[in-house]
This record gives sequence, C-alpha cells and structure tokens, in this order.
Amino acid sequence: MKLKLFSILSVAVCGFLSATATPIESEGSDELEPRFAPKSYIFDPLPKLRGYKPKTRYYDFELKIKKLSPDGYERPVWTVNGQYPGPLIQANKGDRLVIKVKNNFGDPATIHWHGIFQRGTNWYDGVPGQTQCPIPNRITFTYNYTLDQSGTYWYHSHFLAQYVDGLVGPLIVHDKDDPYKNSYQEDYVVLVSDWYHSPSAPLLVQRTAPHYEGFNPYPDASLISGLGQYNCSSPGAGKKCNRNVPIPTYKVRKGKKYRFRIINTSAYALFTFSIDNHPLKVIEVDGIFTKETNASTVNYLPIHTAQRYSVILNANQPVANYFIRANLVPDCLAPRIPMTPFNTTINYNSSIIFNATGVLHYHGAGTGKPKSTGYTIPSPFACEDLNADAIRPYEDSPAPTNVTDTILLNVTFGRNDDDVGHFLMNGESFEPIFNSPTNQRIMLKENFRDFEPTQNAYGYDTPYGCVELILINGGGANHPFHLHGHAFWLVSQGPGVNPANFTYNLKNPVIRDTTTVPGRGHIVVRYLADNPGVWAFHCHIEWHVELGMVAQLIERPTEFSNETLPDDVRALCMQYNSYKKEKRSTFTLPQDAMVKRVQMYKKL
Repeated sequence: MKLKLFSILSVAVCGFLSATATPIESEGSDELEPRFAPKSYIFDPLPKLRGYKPKTRYYDFELKIKKLSPDGYERPVWTVNGQYPGPLIQANKGDRLVIKVKNNFGDPATIHWHGIFQRGTNWYDGVPGQTQCPIPNRITFTYNYTLDQSGTYWYHSHFLAQYVDGLVGPLIVHDKDDPYKNSYQEDYVVLVSDWYHSPSAPLLVQRTAPHYEGFNPYPDASLISGLGQYNCSSPGAGKKCNRNVPIPTYKVRKGKKYRFRIINTSAYALFTFSIDNHPLKVIEVDGIFTKETNASTVNYLPIHTAQRYSVILNANQPVANYFIRANLVPDCLAPRIPMTPFNTTINYNSSIIFNATGVLHYHGAGTGKPKSTGYTIPSPFACEDLNADAIRPYEDSPAPTNVTDTILLNVTFGRNDDDVGHFLMNGESFEPIFNSPTNQRIMLKENFRDFEPTQNAYGYDTPYGCVELILINGGGANHPFHLHGHAFWLVSQGPGVNPANFTYNLKNPVIRDTTTVPGRGHIVVRYLADNPGVWAFHCHIEWHVELGMVAQLIERPTEFSNETLPDDVRALCMQYNSYKKEKRSTFTLPQDAMVKRVQMYKKL
C-alpha cells in the first residue's frame, strides 16, 4: 500500500517556561552584543529593539522532545529549546537572520518561515522535497536569509505533521515606516491553536488507513499562547493530568493602547478571537498594513489556520479583569457523530473545551475572576474570512491587469487503488520526494513538465509577469490556502465553481498570503512573478496537506536554473542520504518516515 502522506508544513507543566534562544546582534563588527533572553516572553510586551540600522541576528535552536502539559494533559511535545510555543524571533526590516538548527528529535525535520518571501534564498524556505532535504537527526543546519518585509509571521516544522506536535513560534518584523507605530505603546503576541493529546503520527496513520471514511482527527483542546483548560476528571485524562495550568494573562494599564498580534497555529481549526468590552481595530493582515475604515473596528476576529492579524486595543474600560476568548468554531469542523467502524471520525468523542479563555488584566484590578460578558458570535457560523472591507490595503493597490500566465486548479477528493482517501489537484495527489528537492532538479536543468505527475508542478517563465491562480473547491469543506514566496491580490472569492460567473474586484482587493476557499466555492488570486524559485501553494489544514492538497509553482525556471546552490544545502542532501543508509530505510517518501515515527512514539 502506498500512503499519500506529506508535509509541506507540518505548532511545564506549561510549555513556555523559558525562552532559551538568545539572539545576538552584530553591526558588521567582530563584537557580538547579547540582546535579550525573556523568561516568559509570550505574556510580556515585546522587548524594544534599538534603532533600525540593519543588523545580523543570530539564534540557536535545539529541536528536542520534552514531556509537557499545555492544557494539563501530559504528552511528548516537539519543542524548540524545550519550549512550546517556540522562542520569539524579533527583527527589523532589512535585518539578516542566521538561525542554527540542531536536530535532536530522533527523526528528520525542517523549519518553514511562514510568510517570509525568501527572495534570493529559495533553498531556505524549509519545505522538504521542494526546497531542501530534511535535516537528519543529530545534524545541524543553518538558515540564513534577509528580511525585506515587515509584519507578523511565524515559523513551524514542514516535515510531515511535526508542527501539530509543537514546533511552532512567532516571528515578528518591525518597520521604521510602520504607519501605526505611534498609535500604541506596547506590543503583544498571541497564538491560538487546536491541540491533540496523541502525537500526530498515529493519527495520520489512522487518517490514511485503507477504507477509512471518517473526517480529520478531532482536537482535544483549544489553547491561547500554549495554555488551555482540560477536564482532568475525564476518563482519558491519565494519571499525570495537571489541574493547575496557569490562565493566559495579558496585562494593560488604563489609558494606554496595545497592539495584539494574533497568529493561528492550528492543525485544523478556525477560531474567533475577542476580548470582552474591547473592540479591536485591525491594522495588519498577513504582513500587509491595512486602511482604517468604519469596518476595520470589529468585536471579534475570525482567523483560520496560518492567518495573522494585528489589532489595536484601547485600554479605556473601567479597571477590572476581562475575558480573552479564543473560540474554536465547531461549525467549521467535520461532524462528531459516530457512524460505522470505517467512517467514525478519529477522536470524535474527545472531551474538548471549545472556548479557550484568558484574562486581560488591568493594573490595579486585583486577582478576581472576570465577570465580563462575551460578544455574540453568529450561530451557525459562516466559516469565512474577515469582511474584506475591514482589511483593505493601507495604500491603494489595484490588482495588475496584464495577466501573462493562468493556472487553474480543481480540488477534489478521491480514493486510490488501496481505498485510501486523498485530495487531488487536477486529478493528482501531491507526494514529495524527500531526497530530491524540486529546486535542485530545476538547477540541474530538468524540465518541470517531465516531472512525475504526483509532483503537481506548474511553471511560468515570464520575468515580472502577472500570474493568475484560479482555485475551484468541489467539496463541502473550507480550505485556508497559503502561497509561499508571495503575497497576492485576492481578486475573487465566494460560492460557485463556474469561472464564467465569478465576480472580480481589481480596484481595491485584499492583499494577503493565506485565504479561505469556501466549500463548493472558489478563489482567484494574482501576484507578480518577481521571485524566481519553487513555491508551494497548499491548504494549511495539516491533515489535508498530508492527503496531498499541494501544488508546486516553478517560477522563472530558466533564470532560477542558473542560480548557485549553497554548499551547506547541497551537503544536507548528502547527509540525509547517509542517514537513510544508516537507518537501512528507503526514506525518500513520506510513508517511510511515518512508519519510523510511529515506532519511535511507542518508546516515549
């Protein structure tokens, strides 16, 4: 049987006890200056960076498995430096990041820097089988790239479903020309996420089992910045369930304004985010500054997997404690009801608490439990992105009209000869070849048109042309699609699958890098071919990724084939092939790696 598994992505008692990655700044001299090593950064205002002169910032990441209990339930967590969520990366636009990653997971890994364009450094995009070989266990690999953009980003594993097991963290890039930098006094980061008590590999093996007809594994918990609440009295809680997980708390002072950067690091779930009694003014979406309008102040924020928003909160309410709410929306998940043995959804009977809560604590309010009331969330929920009028670009930016290349992608669901369900894009389910990354094949002058059909490779070769991607979703589920290497103009989005009936907005469309395709609906995006390389375009629901909902975009291959691959990237593939030989495994395809991971989990 050939399983269609993939990761082009793959998120103490609580997991954020210490941020042990200490960044170091250098201004081109031999003197290295320690910057900061916060102990619980996730609930503290972001440390202020000094000046905007470009610097090189160094980070050391050790990938290791550690038993943690983010919601009270103890399980092995795939961490960076023993921490979940991972350490904060913070820089200015124009800075260079040098991030040394030592892999001690016991299985391979990569890290993708979600939303970072990697202009001129495609080989550091972190996608195994597309832009690099995986980093073998006990091997160190360094990512080295320059930031030519600003905003709210995050990093996560891209190997199989590792990010579901914990390898996630925030990446924040500041800009001296930020139009809102004087509109708030402090800056916070908030991560919302679904969470599973089982490691991802056994879940994925079940999800890709022959004859399985259920839906994606149901989460066990919802988290705010790595903390959640779980009922330790439930039958599956185990003996080490911690009943005293701290409440995620963000502190404010009356009269000040705060920027909250909200990132959805989920495997599956759409959340609504809100803070009682405090409307939120949206100023950024996926790294793009947005215009202040009547619609940009909202009571709650729908945020799907991998999306990011910045909002400004005005601490102008009476001094008290107020609930922060991250509501995992069950309407946007598959049904939970049990059916037959083959179509009962994995973990359908979990004891999940859908509404994760934290506290907005005003200085002087005391320690009492909030008594605030939440905003009304529509039910049933539409499972759509935030209203486009709330996130128009700060500067007017009409979509390009001179389309030079058009790619049409039809998403459907099918079953292979072994009766394994998988997603198809134009009839093919994506399957990476870990030890032969696509970008290296292009550099060896291979023609992407000759690639295996399961590579889902689409190319275009017009320098600075305009690419139009039309994606049609033939199924009933919604899909948050993310484009690597670019932000795009979202020129059409909505119900319907007939392109003849699509409505376009070319005048003032939303610009972002992750957007939701509705069930039995479509999106049309446009972007400039200004970044030669190999870029993934995929659903960011990790279970859908592993079932093949991925395309590869080969941008300007003629030009890219003349690039010089860095020695360390080439050497990594040699190390990976040696690792395969050492393990006596044909570790080229995802199913080989997954079998190994399941064996490893049994020992934890």
